[in-house]
Amino acid sequence: MKSINRDTLEDWLAEKDIRYYLCKDCDGLHLSETEENIGVLESRLLLESGLVIVSTELSVRPSAVLPLHGSMQLINFDNPLVKVGLSLYDDDVPRLVISGALPTNGLEADYFIQYLEQVLSATRLVLDHATQMDVLLLDELERDTPDGDALH
Repeated sequence: MKSINRDTLEDWLAEKDIRYYLCKDCDGLHLSETEENIGVLESRLLLESGLVIVSTELSVRPSAVLPLHGSMQLINFDNPLVKVGLSLYDDDVPRLVISGALPTNGLEADYFIQYLEQVLSATRLVLDHATQMDVLLLDELERDTPDGDALH
């Protein structure tokens, strides 16, 4: 049985035309399409201790941490394929971390791609929920303000 390494993951992603790039700061394969979503700080695949970890981080407004924390149980219940948690550090913006882990033992390309697609779909649902709750920390340019909504 073939051992899964970063090259294997890169081959599988390339076969399915999933855009990614190798991060110079970590050993992760960053998922370009997911990172292009508003509010996403980073989305990556990591190989750790016999697991492929899919992790996406969203920036959260500091004032939204408490209401978001109150919704965490429901968010996790509604999205059983992923774990959703808050990451809080004094020197950084709060982050909503969405992650999934898949054992590499016996892992085949088709199963990996199917799992990745399901995790990314669940991630989009959590992102949509966070957007609807208005808890994401967005730059002014990222805010979608339709024409005609300006106050004069």
